[in-house]
Amino acid sequence: MFVDAPLGHTAGPPNDPEMQRQILTEALVGAVEMTAPGVIRLPYRWHNDGWRSDALGWSRKRESAGGAKSLAGDTRQDRSEEPKYQNEADRQAAQAISNDDQCLTCLGL
Repeated sequence: MFVDAPLGHTAGPPNDPEMQRQILTEALVGAVEMTAPGVIRLPYRWHNDGWRSDALGWSRKRESAGGAKSLAGDTRQDRSEEPKYQNEADRQAAQAISNDDQCLTCLGL
Protein backbone atom coordinates (compact mmCIF):
# COMPACT_ATOMS: atom_id res chain seq x y z
CA MET A 1 0.00 0.00 0.00
CA PHE A 2 1.29 3.47 -0.85
CA VAL A 3 0.24 6.77 0.71
CA ASP A 4 1.54 9.97 -0.85
CA ALA A 5 2.94 11.53 2.34
CA PRO A 6 6.31 12.53 3.80
CA LEU A 7 8.61 9.76 4.99
CA GLY A 8 7.59 8.53 8.42
CA HIS A 9 3.98 9.62 8.01
CA THR A 10 2.55 6.81 5.90
CA ALA A 11 -0.30 6.29 8.37
CA GLY A 12 -1.42 9.88 7.94
CA PRO A 13 -0.76 13.23 9.56
CA PRO A 14 -0.45 13.57 13.33
CA ASN A 15 -3.60 14.50 15.23
CA ASP A 16 -5.89 13.20 12.48
CA PRO A 17 -7.08 9.87 13.93
CA GLU A 18 -9.98 9.63 11.50
CA MET A 19 -7.70 9.65 8.45
CA GLN A 20 -5.22 7.35 10.21
CA ARG A 21 -8.00 4.80 10.86
CA GLN A 22 -9.18 5.04 7.24
CA ILE A 23 -5.65 4.49 5.91
CA LEU A 24 -5.02 1.57 8.25
CA THR A 25 -8.38 -0.04 7.46
CA GLU A 26 -7.91 0.27 3.70
CA ALA A 27 -4.34 -1.03 3.92
CA LEU A 28 -5.38 -4.09 5.93
CA VAL A 29 -8.35 -4.85 3.67
CA GLY A 30 -6.18 -4.34 0.59
CA ALA A 31 -3.47 -6.65 1.91
CA VAL A 32 -6.01 -9.40 2.53
CA GLU A 33 -7.64 -8.96 -0.88
CA MET A 34 -4.41 -8.77 -2.94
CA THR A 35 -4.03 -11.69 -5.31
CA ALA A 36 -0.66 -10.75 -6.79
CA PRO A 37 2.41 -8.74 -5.77
CA GLY A 38 2.27 -5.06 -6.52
CA VAL A 39 1.66 -1.59 -5.16
CA ILE A 40 -1.76 -0.20 -4.43
CA ARG A 41 -1.88 3.58 -4.18
CA LEU A 42 -4.34 4.72 -1.53
CA PRO A 43 -6.22 7.96 -2.35
CA TYR A 44 -4.87 9.98 0.60
CA ARG A 45 -2.53 12.96 0.28
CA TRP A 46 -0.66 15.19 2.69
CA HIS A 47 -2.38 18.52 3.38
CA ASN A 48 0.19 20.43 1.28
CA ASP A 49 2.95 19.57 -1.15
CA GLY A 50 5.70 21.73 0.41
CA TRP A 51 7.55 18.65 1.67
CA ARG A 52 8.19 17.47 -1.90
CA SER A 53 10.87 20.12 -2.54
CA ASP A 54 13.11 18.51 0.11
CA ALA A 55 11.58 15.09 0.72
CA LEU A 56 14.61 13.63 2.53
CA GLY A 57 15.16 16.62 4.81
CA TRP A 58 11.56 17.49 5.57
CA SER A 59 10.23 17.11 9.09
CA ARG A 60 7.11 18.07 10.98
CA LYS A 61 9.21 20.54 13.01
CA ARG A 62 10.48 22.09 9.78
CA GLU A 63 6.93 22.43 8.49
CA SER A 64 5.73 24.13 11.67
CA ALA A 65 8.70 26.50 11.42
CA GLY A 66 7.43 27.86 8.12
CA GLY A 67 7.26 25.17 5.48
CA ALA A 68 9.63 22.95 3.57
CA LYS A 69 11.84 25.88 2.54
CA SER A 70 12.42 27.20 6.06
CA LEU A 71 15.84 27.00 7.69
CA ALA A 72 14.75 24.80 10.62
CA GLY A 73 17.01 22.02 9.30
CA ASP A 74 17.06 18.30 9.87
CA THR A 75 15.70 17.68 13.37
CA ARG A 76 16.62 13.99 13.64
CA GLN A 77 19.01 12.98 16.42
CA ASP A 78 22.27 11.23 15.64
CA ARG A 79 22.26 7.47 16.06
CA SER A 80 23.77 6.12 19.23
CA GLU A 81 24.75 2.67 20.46
CA GLU A 82 23.47 3.65 23.90
CA PRO A 83 19.81 2.92 24.64
CA LYS A 84 17.56 5.92 25.25
CA TYR A 85 14.60 5.74 27.62
CA GLN A 86 11.67 8.08 28.06
CA ASN A 87 11.95 7.89 31.83
CA GLU A 88 13.66 6.02 34.67
CA ALA A 89 10.82 3.50 34.99
CA ASP A 90 11.29 2.50 31.32
CA ARG A 91 15.04 2.05 31.85
CA GLN A 92 14.47 -0.14 34.91
CA ALA A 93 11.84 -2.25 33.13
CA ALA A 94 14.14 -2.82 30.14
CA GLN A 95 17.10 -3.76 32.32
CA ALA A 96 14.97 -6.23 34.30
CA ILE A 97 14.53 -8.42 31.19
CA SER A 98 17.40 -10.57 29.98
CA ASN A 99 18.52 -10.26 26.35
CA ASP A 100 17.29 -13.81 25.71
CA ASP A 101 13.76 -12.78 26.68
CA GLN A 102 13.69 -9.54 24.68
CA CYS A 103 12.29 -9.10 21.19
CA LEU A 104 15.09 -9.64 18.67
CA THR A 105 13.73 -6.85 16.48
CA CYS A 106 13.91 -4.40 19.37
CA LEU A 107 17.50 -5.46 20.01
CA GLY A 108 18.35 -4.75 16.38
CA LEU A 109 19.28 -8.33 15.57
